[in-house]
Amino acid sequence: MNILRALCLAVMSFAFSQSAFALQALQITERQPGHLESWIALSILITSVLTAWFLNQNAPKVRVFGTILAALGCFAIAAWFLFYVLGTGFLENPKPNQTPLDSAKPALLWIQAMMALVSGVALLAVAVKQSKNTEILELSAANEPDRYGRVSRVLHWTIAILFLALIPMGIFASIIPEGTEYRVEYYVVHKTIGVTVLALVLVRLFWNRQSKRPALDASLTSKERKLAHLAHIALYVMMIMIPITGFIMTSFHGAPTFFFAWELEPLWGFSKTGTIVWGMLHKYLLPYLLYIVLGAHILGALKHQLIDKHTNAFKRMVS
Repeated sequence: MNILRALCLAVMSFAFSQSAFALQALQITERQPGHLESWIALSILITSVLTAWFLNQNAPKVRVFGTILAALGCFAIAAWFLFYVLGTGFLENPKPNQTPLDSAKPALLWIQAMMALVSGVALLAVAVKQSKNTEILELSAANEPDRYGRVSRVLHWTIAILFLALIPMGIFASIIPEGTEYRVEYYVVHKTIGVTVLALVLVRLFWNRQSKRPALDASLTSKERKLAHLAHIALYVMMIMIPITGFIMTSFHGAPTFFFAWELEPLWGFSKTGTIVWGMLHKYLLPYLLYIVLGAHILGALKHQLIDKHTNAFKRMVS
């Protein structure tokens, strides 16, 4: 009930108290010479694909390198926050809140940075353990009855890495004060990765139809199977809807959508109501639902591996 009450309060505040936000078009400044922000987005994409690729290679040492890359990615997020974001002063003096829920954004960034730091340390420990493994991974491109194939694995981890990078980036971009010189650059990178994630999710869904997904682990109870199935559906829905609602919100707000060096102008006219409705979905409702579902998904996987001792739980998607 507290969450529902907070969301209702946010809707009213967004609709009535912050109407100036909807009435003022997003201020777009000049982009960097040579589209530096596009190159940054491309580097993030390439690093994510390579990490996912190395994690699922035949040679054990290559898989260790992939795990180390994943750890370095986590450390990069933590370092970005601790050594850059904190230095901007935006956490103490952010862009004015549009709803009461915006007050939680600095705390969310702190939590995500600390989780990235802890995850990086944990991944390094996994890499040390992996380095003692000499097993050659025999993995086909297509899915198998009891595990995912290389195509599904690379798509899964690429999407996961990009999506996890989107979350803190989007939160920080939304608190950068209007008129800040590099504000648009963050939106270029954020929107480019968002469009990329949407495209990769659609490719993943298409691949699932071409190569049947493996059945859920036989060790799961009937209740666990239902929860796992619902969690997967919810994650797919949110990975599709968050980029789409972001595009619709941005268009109603009168701003372009970026994809590397390209800019797609709004497909319809400015709308105060459209900005409010789609902004509530993109900025508040869907992200908070994502935190719950994604957290449950990760905790469930860890439970099966560490508590239930279902040693094949992780091996279905990574080795």
